[in-house]
Amino acid sequence: MIDPSTTRRIPRTARVLVSHAHGDHTGGFRYKGLKQSTPQTRDIHRVLHDQKIGSFRALEINGQFVVDDIRVNALDAGHMLGSAQFLIQTPNTSILYTGDLNCIDTLTTKAAEPQQCDILVIEATYGSPHYCFPTRETVYAEIVEWALETIRQGRIPCLHVYAAGKAQEVVRLFNVYTHLPVVVNPRLDGVNETYHKSGVHLDWFSSDSRDGKTILDKDPCIYLTTPSDRGHIGRRFSRAYATGWALSLNGRVTAFPLSSHADFGQLVSFVKACDPKQVYIFTGFAEDLRRALGSKLGLDARAVPSYLQRTLAEDY
Repeated sequence: MIDPSTTRRIPRTARVLVSHAHGDHTGGFRYKGLKQSTPQTRDIHRVLHDQKIGSFRALEINGQFVVDDIRVNALDAGHMLGSAQFLIQTPNTSILYTGDLNCIDTLTTKAAEPQQCDILVIEATYGSPHYCFPTRETVYAEIVEWALETIRQGRIPCLHVYAAGKAQEVVRLFNVYTHLPVVVNPRLDGVNETYHKSGVHLDWFSSDSRDGKTILDKDPCIYLTTPSDRGHIGRRFSRAYATGWALSLNGRVTAFPLSSHADFGQLVSFVKACDPKQVYIFTGFAEDLRRALGSKLGLDARAVPSYLQRTLAEDY
């Protein structure tokens, strides 16, 4: 079973796979039987939820296991540190489950690579033609320009980002393109440590550390916090969001279309490269993508019941 939302009816003899550490995919960690994910997915989930995970067996990216005549390979999904696609091969068929997917390189991840398969199970978070993201470099430049202008106005740029994945990309962005110190909400601190230990070099200060407090009080800096954090953001801060949903906000808030998901065009290209006979689509704009795959690729795709999708104001 892959990414179950509930574990109530899973038999204890089953094996559960978790594709990545975002909360709408980690229900399987509550399962009492054997669980597998990348060690990075386990570690990020553990620091975000302070949850011990027993009966766990690590599955590295590009690793595999075999059960009877079924072979399962974990492949990079490009979505965040440790995110995995699962390629399941039997004597008669091959199935690729993508989990959440990103098809371009970022400052912290490599693009997911398509795999030829008979059956493809793919996400459609941004599966509507409305979602066509600018180039990564363009969005990076816009974020930095906004931050520098905010500092010139004597204010602190505050970016609301998902705690796992997006936050670390934005920390890396300011590390690479500026000399500004980055201060983060303590909820981001443990995830940053996991990325750093896994070889993604990040420089940051926690806002509850002595150095972090001093920098926020006296120095030009960047502050990163979660989407739901409203309480202690004072008047010295100018707020913005980094999310693919920026394309739907119509200027109601300052937001940049920085997403860790594939956009519509990338999803269609990924499906085409996989050359599947059957496609099952979950979450987001599944119906839009289903229709597009029919008209563009002649595929008889099917939409399946969706996960509970997070909103901009929720934490991952």
